[in-house]
Amino acid sequence: MDRPPTAIKIVAIALGLVIVALTVVLTVAVVERLGSPARGPVGEAAIALPPGAQVEALAAGDGLSLLLRLESGAQAVLTVDPASGEVLGRLELLPRSR
Repeated sequence: MDRPPTAIKIVAIALGLVIVALTVVLTVAVVERLGSPARGPVGEAAIALPPGAQVEALAAGDGLSLLLRLESGAQAVLTVDPASGEVLGRLELLPRSR
């Protein structure tokens, strides 16, 4: 039997090592994401709501989103940083005019 050329052996070994290295990197990335907590504990923070506003619902994600019923009867979504209480965004929900 003929032996394969040395260059083909080197390429095959190099590609095998690349596959093993990428598998290790991918495994480490998955383990880090699964093992890390979503966020640290929330400390004390004050959130300033508009006057007369009432919280109707809340959801946690990248920030804490509060669905507010404003004094005027309209609704608004206020997104805040739960650790500092800083307002990240505000979305006012207006009634559709027909």
